[in-house]
Amino acid sequence: MLKNLFTCLTILLGIQIALSQNITAKIIDSETGESLSYANIQIDGEDSVVSNSEGYFSIPPKNNDEKTILTVSFLGYYTENLTVGELKNINFLIKMRPGTFELETVYISNTEIDADSIMASVRKNLKANYTDSGKPTKNTVFFRESTVIRPKQVKLEMTQATGYSKQQIKDANKELDEFASQMINYPPKQFTDRLYNYYTSTKIHKEKPVPVQKLEVVKAVKFKDANRSVTLDDMEKLGAQVLFKHLDATKHYRIKSGLIGVRDTIVSHNSFVSDSEYEAEMKKSNQKAARSYNWTFLYRTNILINGRFDFINSSELSELYEYSYAGVAESDDKNNRIFIIKFRPNKRRAKYTGTLYVSEKDYAIVRADYTLVEGKKLSGINLKLILGIKQLENFDKGTLVYKKRESGEYYLQYASQENGQYIYVNRPLKFIEITEGDKDKVGFEFKAEMDEFEKEEYFVMSESAITEGDFEAAQEPEFDYMQLGSYDPSVWKEYTTIEPLKEMKQFKSVE
Repeated sequence: MLKNLFTCLTILLGIQIALSQNITAKIIDSETGESLSYANIQIDGEDSVVSNSEGYFSIPPKNNDEKTILTVSFLGYYTENLTVGELKNINFLIKMRPGTFELETVYISNTEIDADSIMASVRKNLKANYTDSGKPTKNTVFFRESTVIRPKQVKLEMTQATGYSKQQIKDANKELDEFASQMINYPPKQFTDRLYNYYTSTKIHKEKPVPVQKLEVVKAVKFKDANRSVTLDDMEKLGAQVLFKHLDATKHYRIKSGLIGVRDTIVSHNSFVSDSEYEAEMKKSNQKAARSYNWTFLYRTNILINGRFDFINSSELSELYEYSYAGVAESDDKNNRIFIIKFRPNKRRAKYTGTLYVSEKDYAIVRADYTLVEGKKLSGINLKLILGIKQLENFDKGTLVYKKRESGEYYLQYASQENGQYIYVNRPLKFIEITEGDKDKVGFEFKAEMDEFEKEEYFVMSESAITEGDFEAAQEPEFDYMQLGSYDPSVWKEYTTIEPLKEMKQFKSVE
């Protein structure tokens, strides 16, 4: 009797554990086996999620019932409908069938399709397709940002120090070498997740409509190793902690760097605020910073006004870029087709290559994939020989996915932005005591060469119309980030979010 009871309890416990875990699945091309990035998965016709760049997506425990229906769609492929139970039977691997027609046989009104004509229609209809109505709206958004710094070389060497013996300088340099080695062996990384409600409306200011916004953060998490800096400010703070071990805590110093003048920078131990002061300052600005960041991101991904998207919005489209028709893709709307348009630079000042997916009905771009051409750069400065400084923004890649509202216009449902830059610094640093008479001097040689990469993902989980009263009632409370030293899959188990990449899953602090 007791044995049977124990068996039943064990089975029930196993079921409970299974139901409380996220289900993770992968989407691939049935013919090539390649992962399908940013496919759309609708859960029971309501919640939506997208696959990540590795093709994976996850389903939260609340949707783990075997009868839950999944609708998986991806441009150029036939839509798949299956239940969670069927997903388990195929080992959580969804193989989607290509549904792109051959281009030689496709005509419209007996006229062969011309890519330049399609792009001219795209530009002509941009405002109609993407101008927001200004009506009060609530979007529930999941945003993920990752920053990785990959140092190629870091060298920090003490060259002189008043009152130091050769052995003391040698010991100091050993500590500085350990700091540099730590940077290279354990590249700095940080991952930030935010789930928030984003409210928009329109106000009349000086007889003109002005867009207004509110942002309510529901949950925010940072996966960060406190011992590994991920921003230049963090690097300055950690580096200063090492440097100030070799400076007199009671004195003030002026910094001199190189041969060109003396910086009017006075530093001491008190120049770098304590952790408690720093955390208090950051806490005050969390909400404001998140709202500002959201607004900036939406500007940077706005194909109507941002010059980065000259392959879509330039008045010189056919001069800047070469467009080619590559076929017709399946659409969720059976009465509509999607043109696939490839593009590449036609002139030197054009910088991107990629693929655009254009709706036949209204010439709206429903998806855009673009990459900065290898060898091109967005910005940069090269004063390597003169000042020992070089910076190049040399990597840019993105995907934009749009969804059509019932009112006819489109909104950004998903965006992935990847940006990278090369940084080189080779500068001498000298700390000179501020005093009359003899001055203490401590000199360092600093050399660093690194690549910095940033990836941002923006996903609208749901959108709904609200009243003006709802907008006015929306609050923007302050919030704290949950700070974690390693990845924890349970953090977002109640929500339908973006499945993290392998690099994020493997993240953990270095002891």
